[in-house]
Amino acid sequence: MDGPARRESQVGARREAILEAAKAAFFEDGYQLASMDRIAERAGTTKRTVYDHFKSKPALFAAVVERGCGAMTAALPAPEALPADPRLGLPTFAAKCVELAAAPATVRLQRLVAAEAERHPQFAARMREALAANEAKLAAYLAQSIADGRLKPHDPATAARALVGAMSEATALRGLFGAGPDLRAMATVVELFLKAYAA
Repeated sequence: MDGPARRESQVGARREAILEAAKAAFFEDGYQLASMDRIAERAGTTKRTVYDHFKSKPALFAAVVERGCGAMTAALPAPEALPADPRLGLPTFAAKCVELAAAPATVRLQRLVAAEAERHPQFAARMREALAANEAKLAAYLAQSIADGRLKPHDPATAARALVGAMSEATALRGLFGAGPDLRAMATVVELFLKAYAA
């Protein structure tokens, strides 16, 4: 690895270390109480270096939210990775969605974003963008299932929004208040959808 490539790799590694330290500090102290000094200490660097990467605490927290949301969306199966039969594909997608949404880190991040939604609406906006990206993945799968004749014609975007909304209510919303995911409710929603639209 040559000099510029090595420096770029080091900068990337330092940025990741700062983001990981920031996530830990925000989770432990909350957004308001987490300090850039503590984040720098956790990352094993200086506050100036933190500010070199992120111009402010809101910018740093926004990056933490972006990273967390991006990881969740990337972890959801792509349409082509799901079984072609929606009777198998939809439960597979729902199970992964529940697994990711119920993860402790996801719940803690959502609690932080909800607490800051009025003061910093940009954080909530990023969460909404992630939700839309998740819906788009499912909508693409439903659209392909319709094209393949496996599902009856319907509006896949609206159906995906309804299904992901049900998945969110069964996991993320319950998690905000300390309850575990309602797997039975989620399975029932998928079952009812398939009864209505399976070809």
